[in-house]
Amino acid sequence: MLCTRAAARLGSVLTTSGLVAQQTYTHRVAATAAVRFTHQCRLCSTGVVDSPGKTTKQTAEDGSILKRVLNKVGFTPNTKARLKVTSHLLYESVADKINYVAFFRDFNLPNTFNSWFLVTELHVWLLMMRSMAEGSETGEDGRFLRNCIVEAMWGDVNTRAKKLGANNPSQTRRQIETLSEQFQAALIAYDEGIMSDDRVLASALWRRFFEMDCDDYTQIERLVKYVRIQALMLDSLSRDQFITKPNVAWHDLDKCKVDA
Repeated sequence: MLCTRAAARLGSVLTTSGLVAQQTYTHRVAATAAVRFTHQCRLCSTGVVDSPGKTTKQTAEDGSILKRVLNKVGFTPNTKARLKVTSHLLYESVADKINYVAFFRDFNLPNTFNSWFLVTELHVWLLMMRSMAEGSETGEDGRFLRNCIVEAMWGDVNTRAKKLGANNPSQTRRQIETLSEQFQAALIAYDEGIMSDDRVLASALWRRFFEMDCDDYTQIERLVKYVRIQALMLDSLSRDQFITKPNVAWHDLDKCKVDA
């Protein structure tokens, strides 16, 4: 009877999780899978809700059976699939929650696809850096999560670029290849900057983010301060806040000012 009840609940979980609301971020397929899987994992980690007329012992037994069933089909909080879901949720925190307009306005960036990518790239690098703290060796969670975040970013980049360059797909492909090369170079420069003093970080931001076209040192100083604040915020997150239940609260650029 317990197995039948657990199987019925599992069917209910799979049915309920399929009712996904419309996503705001363009990587719809991955985001849909993320919502469905997150709902399933939440039930797996918390057990099942008591039903009227059930004793605590019966509920605990049902929860134990349900967890074993979910483990059998791969729905466990620590699987690679769960990390892949987390990576899309983390990337979504950038694509949907960062105030791009504020960056364009305050740093005199043109409202273009390239400017959008520069802002996204900076925040994705911050997420990648935090991910590596969870294990940087091959096969460890941190490295796998980092790679999945990058994969989510490029999926979004490709989707947006195809919409903008629908009439010239070959040129769009070449532009994405160029962005990929620039992205790899930016990671090296940013890594060096974050591990050094503010002068080195400022130089990296001037070369990449501002594309060597900024004469206002206060803008560069402000972005350096912004990066340091965000890095500290991410570093303060526990594994549970970053991976199990991603809760990245990015600091608002408008609240990050340089002292006069």
